[in-house]
Amino acid sequence: MISLVVVCIVSLNYMLFESAMLQLGSKQTTLLPRLTLSPAPADSTGERHRECATLMETEQQNVDKWLDRAITEFSTNPLSTQLIRRLAREYTESFSIAAIRHLTTTEHAQADRFLTVLLLQQGSLFERISDPGQGSRERSVNLFKRLLAVDPSFDVKLARMLPDRSGVNHSNAYRGARAGRTLDILDETSAGRRLLPVLSHLVNSPDPSTCATATLFVGHRLKSPQWAAKQLDRSDNRVRANAVESLWGLATDPARLLLERCLDDESNRVAGNALVGLHIIGTPGIHDEIDRLVHEPKAEFRATAAWAMGRMNDPAMAPELTALVRDQNKWVRSVALRSLLNIRLSARVDHAAAIQVEPPVVVVPEPEQIIYREVPAKVFHIQLDGSSFSSRGSLME
Repeated sequence: MISLVVVCIVSLNYMLFESAMLQLGSKQTTLLPRLTLSPAPADSTGERHRECATLMETEQQNVDKWLDRAITEFSTNPLSTQLIRRLAREYTESFSIAAIRHLTTTEHAQADRFLTVLLLQQGSLFERISDPGQGSRERSVNLFKRLLAVDPSFDVKLARMLPDRSGVNHSNAYRGARAGRTLDILDETSAGRRLLPVLSHLVNSPDPSTCATATLFVGHRLKSPQWAAKQLDRSDNRVRANAVESLWGLATDPARLLLERCLDDESNRVAGNALVGLHIIGTPGIHDEIDRLVHEPKAEFRATAAWAMGRMNDPAMAPELTALVRDQNKWVRSVALRSLLNIRLSARVDHAAAIQVEPPVVVVPEPEQIIYREVPAKVFHIQLDGSSFSSRGSLME
C-alpha cells in the first residue's frame, strides 16, 4: 500500500511538470503572451514603457519560479531537464538572469553542471560577465570559475573579446570599463602563461586604463624584476605602479632591490606599492618607512601611507592611523578611517576564531535502556483522478 502511495505522489509530480511544459511553449499557449509593440501616441510613451517593464518582470518571475522547481527536483523528476532546456531555448534573457543568479548565490547542486552547459550556449554570456554594471567583481569571478570548470577553454574565448594584435576585431572588441573588468577576471582565474600570446600586446594599448590593467596581468605571469624595471620608464604612473605590484610575493634579491629603489619614487602610487611589496616578503624597517610617509607634506603620500597600512593589516600600526584620522585633508582622513576599521574588524574576527568552544557531551543510553512505544496509527490519504488510496500503519519512536 505504501508503494502505491509513492507511485501516486510521483504521478502527481509528473502532472504538475507536464502542466508547466504546456504553459512553456506549445504553439497555442505560452508562459506569457508575447509582447508586440505597435506605434503609440506621443503622450502614451511612458505608459507603454511601464507596460513593457511589467510584462518583462512577470516573465522573469515565472522563469525564476519554474527554474527553481526544476533544480530542486532535478535528481528525482525526469521532466526537469526538459523544462530547463525549454526555458533556455524560448526565454533566453530571463533564463540567463535566473541561471546566473542560481550559480552565484546558491551552494553546489546536482543540476549545476547541466545548467552551466546551457548557459555557455547563450550568446549574451560574455557581455554579462564583462559588464561592471551587471554585478560586483567578486560575483563575476565566482561565475567565471564555475564556467571555466565546465569549459576549460572559456578563458581563451573571453580573452579573444579584447582587441587583438592585427586589428581584425577592433570594431567590436571590449574597451574601457568592460575591458578592465575582463582583464581583472582573467588575472584572477586564468593560471599560468597560456594567455600571454593573446593579451601581452595590450601593455601598449592606446587606452590608458587597458594598458595599466594589462601591465598587471602580464607582470603577474612573468614575475620578472627586469621586465618591471623597463615599465618604470613609462610616463603613466598607473602603469608604473602596476609593474611594481606585479612583483608582490617575489622574494628574490633583484626584486627586493627594485622595490627598495621605488620607495623614493616621485609617484605616491609607485612608492605605496613598493612599501606593501617589501612588507609581504618580510623586509625589516617597514615601520620607519611608514612613519616617513605619514609625515610627508604632500597629502597624496599621507593617504598612500594610510592605504598601505590597511593592506598590511597590522594592528601595531593603529596609532599612526588614528593620527591620520585627524589629518587636515579630507581624503587622508577618509582613507585612514577605512583602513583603521578594516584592521579592527580583522582583529575581532581572528579573536573570535581563536576562542575554543567545548563540544557538547552527548549521553547515549545503553541498549537495554531504550524504550520503544507504539504511536497511534496514522492514515495517509491521496485522491487522484477520482480514485482514493489510503495507507494505515504504525510508527515506532
